[in-house]
Amino acid sequence: MEMAKSILVIDDNFDDLNTMRTLLEKEGFEVKATTNGSDALGLLEVNNFDLILINIRIPTLTGYDLLTMVKEKLKNNPKIMYISIVPEQEVILEDADGFIQKPFLPETFISKIKMVFDE
Repeated sequence: MEMAKSILVIDDNFDDLNTMRTLLEKEGFEVKATTNGSDALGLLEVNNFDLILINIRIPTLTGYDLLTMVKEKLKNNPKIMYISIVPEQEVILEDADGFIQKPFLPETFISKIKMVFDE
């Protein structure tokens, strides 16, 4: 049997964080969540994630800073998606595997997550 995919969600909005965690867990994903970049780095040191969802505007490190650090540090090369209220045309997506616009519909959110794993 295939292991559940693990996802790290980083978002400083508690409501959004809990919504994403609930949606992902309902789909059978293993989820860890945090509200800032430095905590995320700590989690990344002791866990391997298949996907990292990063809000661009988070405390301590921006989503961009975090993506750069993750790409440099991690050997397992997880998928990385941004999630943000910032309009997609204003987001620098060159190193990311995808983008989810906030606010989102639950089914749109889950379909984008599944799509990134099917690539």
